[in-house]
Amino acid sequence: MGRWSVQAGEVYRGTERVAVHGLNWFGMGTPDRAPHGLWTGRSVESFMRQVRELGFTALRLPLSPQVIRPGYAAAPWARAYGPDGRSVLERVLGEAERAGLLVLLSFHTYDPNRLGHDLPGRPFGDGYTKADWLADLRTLAELAKRYPNVLGIDLCNEPHKLTWRAWAKLAAEAGREVLKTNPDLLVFVEGVANASDNGGYGANWGENLTRAGELPGIPGGKLVYSPHVYGPSVHHKPYFGAPEFPANLPHIWDVHFGHLVDKGYTLVIGEFGGRYAERDRLWQDAFVDYLLARPIRGFFYWSLNPNSADTGGLLHDDWRTVHEDKLELLKRLMR
Repeated sequence: MGRWSVQAGEVYRGTERVAVHGLNWFGMGTPDRAPHGLWTGRSVESFMRQVRELGFTALRLPLSPQVIRPGYAAAPWARAYGPDGRSVLERVLGEAERAGLLVLLSFHTYDPNRLGHDLPGRPFGDGYTKADWLADLRTLAELAKRYPNVLGIDLCNEPHKLTWRAWAKLAAEAGREVLKTNPDLLVFVEGVANASDNGGYGANWGENLTRAGELPGIPGGKLVYSPHVYGPSVHHKPYFGAPEFPANLPHIWDVHFGHLVDKGYTLVIGEFGGRYAERDRLWQDAFVDYLLARPIRGFFYWSLNPNSADTGGLLHDDWRTVHEDKLELLKRLMR
């Protein structure tokens, strides 16, 4: 299949340019240690087939150490796919490969009991050490050798408690460990939040790449910057209430992450989404316009799941019916 690389905003598998049009499917980073929705009676295969038929090419899977390491029981409704989270993860990776879907493995939280607005905001702590984090990333990199549809590893979800300087140092070290273990992969690095320079505009967790640049030891052809960007559905920002909203947003996005395109870096949006109603609908429409204009071609929408409290999902609460307005929005990015 060839090695994964990036160049001028595009993702390549060998010499083949690959479109990364993805969805987040969460559950394996929670105490359930399995993708959510399986309790409905739908199979992993059924979800994968629907995702592919809708035109998406990739899934981002948020994980915790209790899925990376064997021995932590999966929820009873997922036991058909294995007794523990690790075996469920491997089954999901295999089904994704058979469905023709790419996968981004994301280290979501070291504590699966801390989710949503309680995410720890750093890759280690509370008894889970830096050595533990690096070892778990190496395990994922080794696992990916068996699944050529895995294009990369997202090193840490939303390190919002860290300054950019602190996070960049950790990300560079972690990225080197990943590539030393598996040089075929891409390294995805998210932004921080507001503990360091945000250009004067409050940033979402994972959005702030204002000071980003080279990371020592990570080749430019392996580095993907992956901001998380949200609108009024998730967290209010003063500039959402400005009279010129949403026309004021492109400048703010340029400050936070868009400037990296001009410097030759590749960006893939790791998360964006919302209820897609009222002002959030205006925000999402403006964001898709911005991605098309920049252009930033890759994305992972949050989320396939309808049980995301802030955003809802691409699927309605029956876990089957598609939110057609959201799909039409995303189709603009998939042309």
